[in-house]
Amino acid sequence: MPMLDTQLEKSNVLLLGPTGSGKTLLAKTLAQVLDVPFSVSDATPLTQAGYVGEDVEVVIQRLLQSCDYDVARAEHGIVFIDEIDKIARKPDSFSMSKDVSGEGVQQGLLRMLEGTVVTVTDKSGHGSSGGGGSNGSNGHQSGPMSPFSPQGMGPPSQIPYPNAAPNGGGNGSGVLRRGAPMPTNTFGMGSGPNGGGSAGGGPLGGGAKGDVYQVDTSNILFILSGAFVGLDRIVMDRVAKASIGFDNPVRRLGDTSTPVDLKAMNIMPVSFDGDNSSGSGGSGSGSGGSGSASAPFNPLDYAEPGDLMKFGLIPEFIGRLPVVTSVGALNKDALVRVLVEPKNALVRQYEALLALSGAQLHITRPALYTIAQQAIEKQTGARGLRRIMENLLLEPMFDCPGSSVRYVVVDSEVAAFKKRPLYFSKVQEADVDAAVWNDEHRSGSATSSAAEAAS
Repeated sequence: MPMLDTQLEKSNVLLLGPTGSGKTLLAKTLAQVLDVPFSVSDATPLTQAGYVGEDVEVVIQRLLQSCDYDVARAEHGIVFIDEIDKIARKPDSFSMSKDVSGEGVQQGLLRMLEGTVVTVTDKSGHGSSGGGGSNGSNGHQSGPMSPFSPQGMGPPSQIPYPNAAPNGGGNGSGVLRRGAPMPTNTFGMGSGPNGGGSAGGGPLGGGAKGDVYQVDTSNILFILSGAFVGLDRIVMDRVAKASIGFDNPVRRLGDTSTPVDLKAMNIMPVSFDGDNSSGSGGSGSGSGGSGSASAPFNPLDYAEPGDLMKFGLIPEFIGRLPVVTSVGALNKDALVRVLVEPKNALVRQYEALLALSGAQLHITRPALYTIAQQAIEKQTGARGLRRIMENLLLEPMFDCPGSSVRYVVVDSEVAAFKKRPLYFSKVQEADVDAAVWNDEHRSGSATSSAAEAAS
């Protein structure tokens, strides 16, 4: 039986993986399942406090906004910071300028990751309330200000004061008459942008709810993610054996895809199938193990704190991220599922777009795999699928409106950009079924023939 007085602490997560591999979606789904507030921030615009850019406290402010400034809920939420690899320490040690967007941001996030009380000021005026309003109900002037006279300085002219209320309010009239004394409190009585009886409604005056919040980050889970381009080479330089000597494999410079003999180097990967010794080097080592097909070799799986320090993260920052995990690139089957299975899948979106013109879209199964293969070759992941679909269906989206086209068929050759999409009219429904059937069975017969030749 666990001790009741044991205090549980969080474990922040560092998520490594290429672009388009579903890192953000994974964290967002986790927050939806747990029913906790969730916010997504980008580490690129963050800078050290006191410099141009966003301070690190803005990530907590976005978390408060996601839960309507409920501090109790925000203190048990999830903060997702993407592109964390962009704040790596600059390798140029001879630079005379201070690294305010790299190491400075890492130092600013240290206390927040570990757990501290962060003061967040709501500059948007959320929850602020005060006397007066936009119509100047407490002021002496309810109409708009008089414009400048053509000469600019007539005897009855009124010169608007920049900080005065444009619609009146408070004790000010909204204008500054020539010869009148300068107001001593431009932010107080009647000086807000919408007027008001007092200074309680502005950013500097506290309303009924106030605009300064104290948020404890001790129980906020931070998930940091990034592509970390180049980290795989750092890992391979550490774990790969030299190509000198007998029976040692000759590795190409920069090769990060060929598996290495991890067992010989006493480096065993983490496996959840109960088999840590398949092949010569664990999962995906290329010796006919059962896990080689389902779990390809990924150098980021073996990243250690020393590799992250070489990449540019400071040791104090790495120490506050006890969980370091990686996400592999999506394979062809996963990309096909992304195309058709989600509620807002890309294929369903383009079917709805063509349905607005009275046309039905038919994409064959081999065509989906051809589209997925192109996304893999371009190394753009799931985000690159929309670009391929846009180029593929650009002509049908312009040809179908106002025409007799009722069916658009995309087969494997169309998906490979070898020919234009197939158009059919309303009376050619049988031809549509025949075109889909021929493409699927032609691809199936070619696959079986290739399998027989390989055997």
